[in-house]
Amino acid sequence: MNDVSPSPLLRIVLRADSFATSAAGTVTLIAVLYGLVLTDTVAGIVAAVVLFAAWVAVGLTGRRHERRGRGAELP
Repeated sequence: MNDVSPSPLLRIVLRADSFATSAAGTVTLIAVLYGLVLTDTVAGIVAAVVLFAAWVAVGLTGRRHERRGRGAELP
């Protein structure tokens, strides 16, 4: 077993994943995405796409980390 703690960047990503997978985090992200799309500007839609891509990337990273059996490292 590898007892090396995750890097600072991975810790931030895992905390973001923890927030995004909570009920409050999901509702918040959906509301922000919806608000950005409703601005009806190219910048708002691009920002929504970038935020959604980041949300998916953080979720995939968190799931991969959990599958490797390291989900209990962070408090």
